[in-house]
Amino acid sequence: MLYTLAVYCIAPLVPLYLLWRARRQPEYARGWGERYGWCYGTARRSQATRRIWLHAVSLGETRAAQPLVDAFLAEQPHAHIILTHTTPTGRAAGQSLFAGYLADGRMTQVYVPYDLPDVLARFLRRFAPTDCWLMETEVWPNMIAACAQRDIAVSLLNGRLSDKTLQKTLKNSFIAQLAREAYGQLARVCAQSEADGSRYRQIGVAESALCVTGNVKFDMVQDAALVAQGEILAESVGARKAVLMASTREGEEAAWLAAVKHRPLEGVLWWLVPRHPQRFDEVKQLLQQAGFVGERLLLKTQLDAMDGVAKTAALQTADAVLGNTMGEMPAYYAAVDVVMMGGAWLPHGGQNFLEPMALGKPTVVGAHTHNFTQAADDAVAAQALIQMADLDAGLQATRSLLDDDGGLGRRAKAFVAAHQGAVRRTLEIVA
Repeated sequence: MLYTLAVYCIAPLVPLYLLWRARRQPEYARGWGERYGWCYGTARRSQATRRIWLHAVSLGETRAAQPLVDAFLAEQPHAHIILTHTTPTGRAAGQSLFAGYLADGRMTQVYVPYDLPDVLARFLRRFAPTDCWLMETEVWPNMIAACAQRDIAVSLLNGRLSDKTLQKTLKNSFIAQLAREAYGQLARVCAQSEADGSRYRQIGVAESALCVTGNVKFDMVQDAALVAQGEILAESVGARKAVLMASTREGEEAAWLAAVKHRPLEGVLWWLVPRHPQRFDEVKQLLQQAGFVGERLLLKTQLDAMDGVAKTAALQTADAVLGNTMGEMPAYYAAVDVVMMGGAWLPHGGQNFLEPMALGKPTVVGAHTHNFTQAADDAVAAQALIQMADLDAGLQATRSLLDDDGGLGRRAKAFVAAHQGAVRRTLEIVA
């Protein structure tokens, strides 16, 4: 098979890629053996009758998997989940979110094996999953084929497929045929929306395998302790208004700084939280170069080391706080008055704006929300979310919301609540 030959040809270059990534994120230098189906340490095949291979690529997919995992293990407490990731960020999120299951032995966590027949064979022999659940977008031809050969049913959960990705796939006849073969072998595809379902039909998913279950991200539950932490921070800020630039991606921080210089929001305390931890230092330098120096700039880790009095004093004098911690987004959302969600101000596809909306926070997003197309369109139509073309317009909208959100936060919370239930519908199909 040409695809397999190509992957084998590329495989020797992968360690170089991992070392290159490790320059900024050292975790990429670890776990290589797992990626090749070796060196699993003490991880052994579970004796559970039901063993689910759950693949969640990175942070977003891992967080989306949480309500599914919680509900599934509540119903089947003796089942076992083999949780795999592609990125260290996803792995770190899994370690945090599923610490209890990892500790009590109901979950094993390793890196996903590369899409090579021999590597996959070693992984499957080691863990012998009875089912394979893929979160959102990850469909690999050899993975699907290896599972099919062993009668392991593969399901795509919370599936989404953008029109851009579909057209790009269908444009190349070789890739299109490869995709149709892979998607055609899926036992179940639980699509987020009817539009996603229509695109899956075009790419080869069998009608009998396809169902529309909704977006499980509507069912995500925010950590109550982190929300409480954020509310305490909000009290420390006092009467000042606070705005969060959340989960920003490459280039967005510089664009935000330029927009703020052109259209400043006087007296506002800015919270800025980059999406990826390897960029914390880079963003800190950007802020300092823009004049956020001395007492004007705080790090979240600095705040964590302060007592209540010192924390209040620091927040009263700072102009910006850099969120240089992982796994604390609910606290950041709860600490502010308005959220400007990152990932959508440049063409990155958007980040999960449903999380702040679920907390009743007025939320503004940019134009590039193709990772959340249906949810964004529906939320805007329901007047539960504001979408603007660029950061300049986003700042104008934010200024208005700081004066009076006009019930946007209330509508946002109601919108999320009205669209819950995808977890239950999904588990009724695959569990």
